[in-house]
Amino acid sequence: MSFTSAVPKFLLTLLCGFLGGLVFWTLGLPLPWMLGCLSGSLIASLSGAPVGASKPIRLVIMVILGVMLGGTFSPEVVARAGEWIPTLIAAVLYLALITFVAQFYCRKFLKMDKMTAIFSGFPGGLSEMSLLGEEAGADVRALTLTHACRVASILLAIPLFLTYWSGLETVERPQIALFWSQWDILILLAIAIGGLFLGKAAKFPAYQLTGPLLISAIIHTAGLIEGKPPELVTILLQITLGSALGARFAGYSLRQVGKIMFLAVIMAFLMLMVTLIVSALLSYATDASFEALILALSPGGFAEMTLAALSMGIDPAFVTTHHALRLLVIVFVVPIFLTRMIKRNKDE
Repeated sequence: MSFTSAVPKFLLTLLCGFLGGLVFWTLGLPLPWMLGCLSGSLIASLSGAPVGASKPIRLVIMVILGVMLGGTFSPEVVARAGEWIPTLIAAVLYLALITFVAQFYCRKFLKMDKMTAIFSGFPGGLSEMSLLGEEAGADVRALTLTHACRVASILLAIPLFLTYWSGLETVERPQIALFWSQWDILILLAIAIGGLFLGKAAKFPAYQLTGPLLISAIIHTAGLIEGKPPELVTILLQITLGSALGARFAGYSLRQVGKIMFLAVIMAFLMLMVTLIVSALLSYATDASFEALILALSPGGFAEMTLAALSMGIDPAFVTTHHALRLLVIVFVVPIFLTRMIKRNKDE
């Protein structure tokens, strides 16, 4: 695809996504600039509109996402991590349990191939799982839709559950600058470029994402730059990423998509039930609160659950640390085993 044809196609993708996000925002639906934009470009894609994102555009998105995910680390998280060792260990074990349950469901009921089922079963964020799944050769369209349904269902269900169970209400989010300062921009550019080259040189899995993420986490943990990304930057990334992911559904029929969505929502609630049981057991065995554990172990995305913790005033550092550990295991450790599994399958 030439540059002259890729740019208009991506601009149309962004326009369709933005309209979907605007509808979600107007209706007060969760994650409007991610799920709304995904829905808008998804509808355009299923309607046969010439939408799509070229490989260079997806590369830029991955690098920016890695930098921003690394920004969720902070000196506070490192200082308090020692208090949470029991639940952090439990979170890793829980990751294996929930992934096994979900991937079994995906293979049995969604009829996915092994690799697509594995990445569809990981309780990671929509964006990270789509990017890592593509790297491993999974069916990106199927796992993207599965994760989108899971994230949306969890985001709708958990706040309602916590509100009626514990009487919690949302709190106002602290005011964050609309954009970075010039100094911060220079640091972030250096992180992005340095992380990209480091990831490629070190042969990290999905190096476009994991290289910048690692460098960003080190810089933010050292306190050299403010951890919370500006609101405008977050919205722009969600619009871009959601629109690009939704545009991947060309070739799917409405009947196929509807079936996947229905079964994916059922899977999300099965995962949520497992989460509630494990959270109750851990709350009984440790000093951690039941509500904090629900958000920390929830099979929602990293950014989405951190945002929920902030909005409901439920120990954001605790929730962020547990999701960060889960993300690190998924991004850095799991691909090693998957690579060996793929090689073993080829040798057989």
